[in-house]
Amino acid sequence: MASADLSAWLGRTVFFNGLDHDDVARLAGIAREVNLQSNQVLFEQDDESDGLYVIVTGILRVYLTAEDGREATINLLEDGEVIGEMSLLDGLARSAGAAALTPTKVIFIPREPFLQLLDSSTKLARQIIIMLCERLRAANAQVDQAIFHDLRHRLIMLLRQLAVLHGRVEKDVSIVDLDITQGHLAQMLGASREAVNKQLRGLAKEGRISIDGPRIQIFRSTQRSEDRRQSVAEE
Repeated sequence: MASADLSAWLGRTVFFNGLDHDDVARLAGIAREVNLQSNQVLFEQDDESDGLYVIVTGILRVYLTAEDGREATINLLEDGEVIGEMSLLDGLARSAGAAALTPTKVIFIPREPFLQLLDSSTKLARQIIIMLCERLRAANAQVDQAIFHDLRHRLIMLLRQLAVLHGRVEKDVSIVDLDITQGHLAQMLGASREAVNKQLRGLAKEGRISIDGPRIQIFRSTQRSEDRRQSVAEE
């Protein structure tokens, strides 16, 4: 991607929208593209921060790694979203790892030039504050779900959220059209794959959801769920 194209694309993102043209052009001048294949790691937890990444296309999986090697997926990020802002700002190691869930293209912006721009741009500082507040609210919502709701409820809520972010929502059905494994769903819910599989089978039997390969439909209306339950029973 040429520098002019990078500048135009960065200027359209929520994070950099509203910055002066010269500032966006300066970022584009020191930015570079990184292309990732599915499952390729962008960076690992505890890696030293060298910059910020903006997703152009594809989906990144953000995950935590325990000392025994187990992983827990905590978020999925897509086009236009930013990753790496925390360690970029505080200079500490990466707080989580990131890997491509699908073929993904990102724009890398080195740390020092970005911080120099931040020192001179109140608009960029304001955007960072808003984004960090959004991340904190999302973390609080995850804690609320984990503490006050059972796995069945949390699974339905997660599927609906994935439909909004990575699928589509129609009148009475939410559709997740994303090739995400039950293992990834389990990691995002803090549960075992077996427990998630049991809940998915139960919801499908009740007509609350329909699973066809990577596509999952989540039905909202009682009548639609009843129709699906009757269809499953007849099969």
